[in-house]
Amino acid sequence: MSKFVFIMQHQPTTEQIAAAREVGREVIELADKKLLAVPDDAGLTHDWFIQRAAAILAAVGGVSTGDTVHAMGQPQLANAVNAKARWAGATLVESVTVRESVDEPQPDGTVKKTAVFRFRGFRSVYEF
Repeated sequence: MSKFVFIMQHQPTTEQIAAAREVGREVIELADKKLLAVPDDAGLTHDWFIQRAAAILAAVGGVSTGDTVHAMGQPQLANAVNAKARWAGATLVESVTVRESVDEPQPDGTVKKTAVFRFRGFRSVYEF
């Protein structure tokens, strides 16, 4: 069975999981979230990102043609994961969400902002 792999800091929503299963995919989540941590080091190299991306994909059992990957997080690392997954033949997607914000004035003059993201589906990540 083909896999739908979520590589992100937070847990996928129930709607995201349902959408992944609707297309007959086994849902896999990256369990070791520490792999997504990128050090605050301006000297990190291209090789560092490629090696970390390889470790992330190995941690989910690898990907290949027929699999779908949804990678989020630090842009360089997400780009490296996406590149390696694409090279392996996987399809790349991103979530489409509607952001609903509510601003609530507080008694002290500050404003409390609450944002709710509502999942609307997946969209292909194109190669440019």
